[in-house]
Amino acid sequence: MPDPAGTRLVILGVGHELMCDDGVGVEAVRRLRSEGLGPGMEAIEAGTSVMDALDLVPPGADVLVIDAASGGHPPGSVYRLALEDLASQRGISLHETSLPEAFALARLAGAEFGKVVVIGVEPGRVEPGTELSPLLEEKMPAILGVVRAEIATLLH
Repeated sequence: MPDPAGTRLVILGVGHELMCDDGVGVEAVRRLRSEGLGPGMEAIEAGTSVMDALDLVPPGADVLVIDAASGGHPPGSVYRLALEDLASQRGISLHETSLPEAFALARLAGAEFGKVVVIGVEPGRVEPGTELSPLLEEKMPAILGVVRAEIATLLH
């Protein structure tokens, strides 16, 4: 278990892993963790329980969220978003609360976060199933490359 006092960056894998590509965030975190995380980093499989996961973020740590996001581009497209960019968007979510709502409620409860960045991945299939679509599976190395680049930016 990582030392919370030394954690500078928390990577949250968000999504419904029983709905194919909606679980891309959780799968990405699993793969990052299997490759090994550097010092000062922690990865959490938040799934659809974002509020519970935010309770595990040490005060002041930066947060990198990986989640499925519909932006109208081809499946596997990657978006870098600030949390504030998501606040004005409304839509159907499979999560218990939207990301902006979850962070706002956590802050009201006294949580303190550093920078919050969201990496959204355009899903191909959102339907019952436990595996990523073949298209997202094929694009996973490129998706993880974008995530690693964002990690490097946040840590430096």
